[in-house]
Order: sequence, then structure tokens, then C-alpha cells
Amino acid sequence: MSTARVLPAPLTKGDRIGIVTVSAPEPAQSPDQFERGLIALRGRGFEPVTAAHALDTHGYRAGSETTLLDDFHSFIADPDIAAVVCAGGGKTANRLLRGLDYALIGAHPKPIVGVSDPTVLLNAITARTGMPTFHGPAVLWDFGSDDAPAATGDHFAAVLAGEAHAARIDAPLGWARTGSAQGPLIAGCLSSLRCLLGTVWEPQWQGAVLAWEDAFKPIEHLDQTLTHFRDCGVLDQISGMVVGELLGCEPSGGTGAQQMVMDLCAEYDFPIAIGLPFGHTPLKHTLPIGAEVLLDSTAEHPLTFTSPWTTPSEGGDR
Repeated sequence: MSTARVLPAPLTKGDRIGIVTVSAPEPAQSPDQFERGLIALRGRGFEPVTAAHALDTHGYRAGSETTLLDDFHSFIADPDIAAVVCAGGGKTANRLLRGLDYALIGAHPKPIVGVSDPTVLLNAITARTGMPTFHGPAVLWDFGSDDAPAATGDHFAAVLAGEAHAARIDAPLGWARTGSAQGPLIAGCLSSLRCLLGTVWEPQWQGAVLAWEDAFKPIEHLDQTLTHFRDCGVLDQISGMVVGELLGCEPSGGTGAQQMVMDLCAEYDFPIAIGLPFGHTPLKHTLPIGAEVLLDSTAEHPLTFTSPWTTPSEGGDR
């Protein structure tokens, strides 16, 4: 884990955003929806630039490790690209972990945004460089969706611009266990985060607030996965937990998500919030992985970012 703290520059209107595919060939499978996503980004004042191989197909992946890494690194090194946003998701983003040039990424700090499978890369990058990355909308699933809530894109733009108001998450959370916790945010799809356990890219869990979500998994599968985190010592170290709004995660044997989480976490005393819209849900908040957050069941805004996640904007908003 890098002890350095590097902040990316805020995103402004007119900036060029590099669009990469790091896992499944979803842009090639849904080119019309991908194009709608690019149009939506242009409508928000950005200039999306599609990576050379983002629309390729290589079996169940968009390309080889070398090809996808080349696309990613070229945008990182390009001073005219202000941010990098993942096109969609998949299952094999972890194939890129060993090939990522973490020194290059740290030397060219810029917002990197992903959701679902690519969150394995986001958390590894933050762990190795100290630079916040962003759990947020995908080009194809969110910007390219006909029924995506405007609030999803609004929060994405506000967070990446470093706007102070975006630090206060305006979402009604339920509480499986009340209390407060403060620490660096680790956030992602639980099944993807599991790929980091026991690797050299594993996040530093001590004192962290863990926000996780998942989609289309029965509760018994989530139990198995969260138990793996427990048995690796993660739950002994974190200061708080946020369970996202789960999509298509049906009860198993009459047991739902909250009951499973509380049964598994009964021996711990950290606060547990339930129902944050992020990840696979159409309405999603953009979360800066690595930023300090405050989780407080008594606060007006129970989840707040308390440290900078971008460098100060020219307008002085932060």
C-alpha cells in the first residue's frame, strides 16, 4: 500500500474523457447503446475519446491483456485526456492487475471511473498509488441507457468536478446497526473485491469504511463471499460497513440480505448502513475510493466525504 497521497485534477466542461473496455466486449455486443452513452457524455459538455480496441471482441473479453493494457496506459500517459471511464463490466478485469503500470498511473493522476468488475482495478490502483479512484457510472449501462436517472450523471459530474456539495450523500439509509465510523473508503462489487484478497494489490483494511454491493446473486452466495472476507480478517479491521442497494439478490431459504449480514457480523460492533444506491442500480452515487468518509447514523447526511478527492478547482469551490 502506497503511503503517498496523490489527487487527480477535477474534471471540467470541454475535457476529453478516454473510454476503455477492460473486460467483456459489451460495446461490440451493444454498439447502439454504447454510442448513446458517448452522445450523453457529449451532451454534458465532455469530449469522449474511444480507445483503439474498445469495440473489439476476443472471445468473452474485448482483447488480450496486452491490448487492453495498452489502451488504458495510452490514455493515462496522454496529457490531453483528463479522465478515463470504463465502458461497461464483465468478469475478467483482474486479468489486468499484474500488468498495470502503477508508477505511470501515479505520475499522471487523473480520475479513473468504473463499476462492477472494473472496481477490482480501481481499488488496486488506489491501494498501490494512494490516488482516489471513482466508483461510478459506466458509459454503456448508465449514460447509454434510455431510462437512466439524470441524478446519476449529475452526481458523477459534480464529484469529478470536485464540487463541495457532492460530498454530502443525499440518500435515505437504513441501519442494521447504528453508530459512527470514519476512515478511508473502500468500495466495490463484493464478488470483484474478493479477487484482491491475498494478493499484493489488496487494500489496506485497517480503519476503512467498506461499501459493497452486488447483483444477481442469491443471498447464500453473498454469505459465502462475505464469510471469506471475515475469514481473511477483513471484518476485524474495518470501522464501518455500507451495504448497497442490491439488485436481483433474492432471499435464500427465507433469509434476506440484512438478516444474513447481521448474523455474520454479530460479533462486531461497527455501524452497518443499508440501501445506498450505487453500483448496479440505475440511480447511483459516484464514490471516491480512498477518500476519508464519515458514516454517522445520527447525521443529516449519514455518509459524507471528509477529505479532498481532487485537487482544488480553479473556481475555488473546494
